[in-house]
Amino acid sequence: MGAIFSGYLGLLLAGGVYAAAGIFCSAATGNQITAFILGFLIVFTFFMMDKVLFFIPSFLAGIVQFISVDYHLSNISRGVIDSRNLIYFGTMIAAFLILAVRVLEIRKWR
Repeated sequence: MGAIFSGYLGLLLAGGVYAAAGIFCSAATGNQITAFILGFLIVFTFFMMDKVLFFIPSFLAGIVQFISVDYHLSNISRGVIDSRNLIYFGTMIAAFLILAVRVLEIRKWR
């Protein structure tokens, strides 16, 4: 039961990061299609960071792996709920939502 619960928790957190990125892209652009393309590129980049580590220099591989959403999702889906992974997901969600609020505030004052 623990692995199932942590797997669902990981998927919920990863979905939160992707949704927050989409909200940021929607706030940053005025066009829906541009927001979709930009959101897809951001989500695809975060997803693929863990997959392209072979092409990245070794001194940057650890940083790129830590930024990847899939790295933290795989840790949680194994049944290990680590505070580092929860802090990563919370920080990413908060960062994208704060950026979206700031973009909307800038647009409001123009």
